Amino acid sequence: MQHSSPLPLGLNPEQLAHYQKVFNLSYHLNYLEVCRQRIPLQGLDVLEVGGAMPASLVIDYLGCNSWTSVEAPSYDEELGEANQFHRNAGDFDQQQRHQGRYQHLDLDIEDIPQDHYGQYDLIFSIACFEHISRLPLALEVMHRCLRSGGKLFTMHSPIWSAFDGHHLPVGIPERFDRNDPVRNQIFAPWGHLLQTRQQTYQDIFNRFDREFAEEIIYYTYNSGHINRYFSEDYLSVFQASTFDVVEHQITFPFDTDVAVQQVLEQLYPGYAQFGNNGVLAVLQRSGGSDLIDFGSNQATKAADCLKSSVAIF
Repeated sequence: MQHSSPLPLGLNPEQLAHYQKVFNLSYHLNYLEVCRQRIPLQGLDVLEVGGAMPASLVIDYLGCNSWTSVEAPSYDEELGEANQFHRNAGDFDQQQRHQGRYQHLDLDIEDIPQDHYGQYDLIFSIACFEHISRLPLALEVMHRCLRSGGKLFTMHSPIWSAFDGHHLPVGIPERFDRNDPVRNQIFAPWGHLLQTRQQTYQDIFNRFDREFAEEIIYYTYNSGHINRYFSEDYLSVFQASTFDVVEHQITFPFDTDVAVQQVLEQLYPGYAQFGNNGVLAVLQRSGGSDLIDFGSNQATKAADCLKSSVAIF
């Protein structure tokens, strides 16, 4: 007999359907559950970096004391109405009711005003760190925003070293036949790493056209929408920061062909982690660990939730 996985955050099917339909939340709920299993959220002042969870979920349902979200203006310009904050229009009444406890800041985290320093128990950030170009500086500012003993939780993917680490924000244009086997994908797995810039341009030009080739070159190698950090780079940056690294793990494994792995290691000496799609980390500002109880039962639940995060949605 098969047992269905529990829904994230203890939501019932109707609540889950509501947040999926009204706010278009999918992996967001699972990642928030992974965080919650490590860090109980009730009563916390939370700073969300790179997103905007709805007030009805984080304050009314989960019981956070306050929730402040920060979104980079450049990211908003790129996504437009697809940006999560714009989807939160369905939460307007709750946002008004929680004025002073729920707010959205349209700025880069590096530019957050100093009156936010020392104001938060938790920084929550998902699907964001791969987009932060000045990550060491951003981490320093986040560290300042936390109270003593406060924690930072991040889950982010796909990262540059992953099979789809190009993280393209564009797909194959409608002017091309996507059923054509020659044009049914832009990159083969790890293609952005296995090919040079010139090889990529020629490949896309040959299979599509000059306009699309130039667009792919821009987003893959030049655009500031991703930072192009390899998996190992994140741990190095975390360890070099003012944070204590409480937890670090690679996430979402993808089978790497032995021959491909060997070529990647030859092309990029010092790097070997090409089989994971992302990274999970918990960092702490020194000054005490009384904020969180890392019980073994909580860790087990969190691991189970992480394993099922793709399957649920």
